[in-house]
Amino acid sequence: MDPLILACIALGLAVVLLLMLLATRGRLGMLEERLTDLSHGSASKEADTGELKESLDGLRKLVAMLAAGKSVDAEMVRENRLYRNAKAADIQAELDAGRQPCVLDVRSPQEWAGGHIEGAVHVPVDELQKSLHAVPRDGRKLFVICAGGGRSQAAASFLANRGFLNVHNVEGGMNSWKGPVQRP
Repeated sequence: MDPLILACIALGLAVVLLLMLLATRGRLGMLEERLTDLSHGSASKEADTGELKESLDGLRKLVAMLAAGKSVDAEMVRENRLYRNAKAADIQAELDAGRQPCVLDVRSPQEWAGGHIEGAVHVPVDELQKSLHAVPRDGRKLFVICAGGGRSQAAASFLANRGFLNVHNVEGGMNSWKGPVQRP
């Protein structure tokens, strides 16, 4: 056979092989992308499942509160939380009415030393889990307060999820308290 014809056949086969290789490489790239999408979708699905479980847990607890005769307001249901929000003035109103609410101050020891509401129970937020025994469970309104409302919100949620009832997060915290303060 003529060497020129053999060279043309070899060249043609090489071109066909190259085209097949390029097509396979493109398909591998598409498969890699699809695998990545599926992997991300799986992680997203797991996160969604976790959020759904948490939401259902909260709703179950809200329904249990209702079944136990405890009041639940629309805001609690909408936001799926087991505690109420309150203002610092609500504490003063309770005191003015002769009631003795429990005030739980979750600020740091340094903040506490700078002044706190008289009669408040002091448990820093980072010690709350190991000091639950220090938080009264006597049915009084439980106002949880910090400096501005962030730590107290986390503490109120923590307490309500552990069965404490009548929990109120004080929005604005001690920064919004207009009443007298006690210093050690």
